Amino acid sequence: MRLVRNPWIWLLRFRKRRGYGVHSPFAYSFVRGVVLEQTPYYAYQRLSELHPWWVRWGRFYPLSCRRLLFRLANFAHPGTIRLVGDRPIERVYLAESVPSARWVERGVADFVFVAAEHVAEAADIAATLPSHAMMVIEGIHRNKDARMVWHDIQSAPHTGITFDLYTYGVVFFDLSRHKQHYKVNF
Repeated sequence: MRLVRNPWIWLLRFRKRRGYGVHSPFAYSFVRGVVLEQTPYYAYQRLSELHPWWVRWGRFYPLSCRRLLFRLANFAHPGTIRLVGDRPIERVYLAESVPSARWVERGVADFVFVAAEHVAEAADIAATLPSHAMMVIEGIHRNKDARMVWHDIQSAPHTGITFDLYTYGVVFFDLSRHKQHYKVNF
């Protein structure tokens, strides 16, 4: 993952910042209250020690992505978490966010994080998740194949609301809400 995000991406998504264009009350509160939340959470100080000093000092992108992952898990408050890929720092962030959650290696979970190296498996995993689950996929715009997988997940009949945060894709499977796809300038 790059340390500093490409400014061109920010310019392309300029009109998708701060919840502009989001008309659903659920999606707007999710974008403003979880994705773009600026207030520090209870474990941020302790978790920031996992990063080198220059990442903490400059608040570079890996730190903000991992804090977002922390907030997403805190929002979902899952009973079971599945981490697809070898990501020890993300595992610590998720464990700190929901300490009562049980970890599963395979099978169905309430919260699934798919690392960028395993994006090809994301569509198959998404097909097995229940309606109350949340899935976070890293690297959805990494290459052409990842973009195709992300498009397949968005158009699948079992997925509901999706959020394209460029680095992460967030998928909700609750079909009681109207299916929408949002781009957010994160």
